[in-house]
Amino acid sequence: MCIGTVFAGNEQRAGQAGAPELLINPWARSSGMGGANTASVQGLEAIYLNVAGTAFINKTDLMFSHNQYLVGTGIGIYAFGFAQKVGEAGVLSLGVMSLDAGKIDITTVNVPEGGLGTFHPQFTTISASYAREFSNSIYGGATIKIVSGGISDLKASGVAIDAGIQYVTGLGVNKLGDKNRDNLRFGITMKNVGPEMKYTGDGMSFRAESPAGIIMTNEYRSATYELPSLIKIGFAYDLKLAP
Repeated sequence: MCIGTVFAGNEQRAGQAGAPELLINPWARSSGMGGANTASVQGLEAIYLNVAGTAFINKTDLMFSHNQYLVGTGIGIYAFGFAQKVGEAGVLSLGVMSLDAGKIDITTVNVPEGGLGTFHPQFTTISASYAREFSNSIYGGATIKIVSGGISDLKASGVAIDAGIQYVTGLGVNKLGDKNRDNLRFGITMKNVGPEMKYTGDGMSFRAESPAGIIMTNEYRSATYELPSLIKIGFAYDLKLAP
């Protein structure tokens, strides 16, 4: 297996790092492969990696996952997926991913030890996908995602789109002289394409006292940020190590 990843690199994305949860694969098996199976992933795990792979689902798939992200930090990732074959060649899928950072103590310059309460960062992505078998060799699909994240008084939300294609073919012949089938796969996926996001909420403002003793409400300006768009290209070849 082999994969190449290209991140969007235009000037608008310089110095930005928004919606990082979109780059986290919540499914353990495909995550353990480092995304190398972009061309061969099948089933519900393909919702994240390459949505075209969900077209291989024959009936109904249901999956739930929970794992720790960066063990020791207390960050948990919960993922749920459901897929249903519709018609002869189509598959509809729904997915939910939630990244929960737990409760974190509120600190300030004057109170660095905490004791002011806690805040609870949480990031959620809800996706709806459709994939289809276009021929014996070509599979494709698309996903629309609702992205949200933040804390109680500061949130950002937006929409993103994924699209992917898998091409399956054969290379070489078997012992009977027949052409091998489905042992060579190519895949390409485009992820996280969407409009800019921006944090808003009461957390952008604070009350302060001027040197003259006047109480004022100040507000920070929130800059917009681009989504972490990327393109992945991969291929896989099945090797027979035993006769």
